[in-house]
Amino acid sequence: MMKKVKKVLVLLTCLAMTLAMMTGCGNGNANQDEVTKVKVTFMRGDVNLGTVETEAGKTLEASSYAAYETAEDATFLGWFGTPTYLEASKQDLATATFSEDTTLYGCFQSTQVTEDTRVWYIVGASSKGALAESAWAGSVDDTVKAKFQLTATGNATNEFSITLDLYAGDQFQVIHDWQWNEQHGFGYLEEYDASQFENGGGLSGSDNGSNVNVVADGNYTITLTTNPDDAAMDKIVIVRNGDAAAAEEIVVEEPKFELKENTGVKVKGSWVADWSELKDLTKVSEGVYEITMDLAAGTELYFSVFEGDADTGFGLKAENVVDDASKALLKEAYNVTVAEDGTYTFTVDLNAYTISVAK
Repeated sequence: MMKKVKKVLVLLTCLAMTLAMMTGCGNGNANQDEVTKVKVTFMRGDVNLGTVETEAGKTLEASSYAAYETAEDATFLGWFGTPTYLEASKQDLATATFSEDTTLYGCFQSTQVTEDTRVWYIVGASSKGALAESAWAGSVDDTVKAKFQLTATGNATNEFSITLDLYAGDQFQVIHDWQWNEQHGFGYLEEYDASQFENGGGLSGSDNGSNVNVVADGNYTITLTTNPDDAAMDKIVIVRNGDAAAAEEIVVEEPKFELKENTGVKVKGSWVADWSELKDLTKVSEGVYEITMDLAAGTELYFSVFEGDADTGFGLKAENVVDDASKALLKEAYNVTVAEDGTYTFTVDLNAYTISVAK
């Protein structure tokens, strides 16, 4: 009798365990059946066009956002993941899926574009080409400026171009009215060959204000299209026409300036998003200035020479760091860029035009 009871108990225990396992599996399946909802918000500039809710991992129904792609005063050009319409962030909603709440920015080209009356120039630096004359929009006469002016193509509204020889190592940006506000750098390149041009960095902390580095010699046509009402719509297209004319290396003299009683050095950098903060270096001896700063890894810095409150136009960057010990503390970049978090002391010697770094 006892054996039968034991067998019954064993069977009941096994049955209970089986039911528990089945119940557990049932709960697991229930969790798997839960649907995650995400919201996709559609913007036109600062205007919220609307929001569509969908299941994570699924494409949107075209009918749910079609109304957001129409405008009486503009042509819709696409949805982007960034408000500046970076090409790499463009979304094809026929195939795009979303795993979290997302904001998309509609790119609309106005059908009534304001005429651009600004005068656009290409300016930069070169060791062998004509671009050296532009002197980064330095003090030059109107005859020199005319050599670097982009002219209206007549092909489209606000389309300007210039054709010139460029050489490997050249750097340039496109500016208007021989001034540096609203400069157009690498971030505006929409069509270019990566074997011919690359991002050269710059002082703005933004690709839009970064220099364009020339990688391959050539004769190029640079075409700029602008929208004065929406700079995010501006674009630069570069086409190589053929080989550049043979040119000899230009001997570039080191910048020279006279140290004065009110000469000083200030530094700005990416510790502020718009690079708007200037910090004064302390004068420690004739022509030598220092500053100690707590910086996060990757912070970029640029040092400017001042006479009183006036910027002289002379500046120092990564190329002015010449000793190996200092270079070891930095990343390779256009600006002085620290490699790690830490407290750094920067010494600027205007007698030698160098920067040394200690940590």
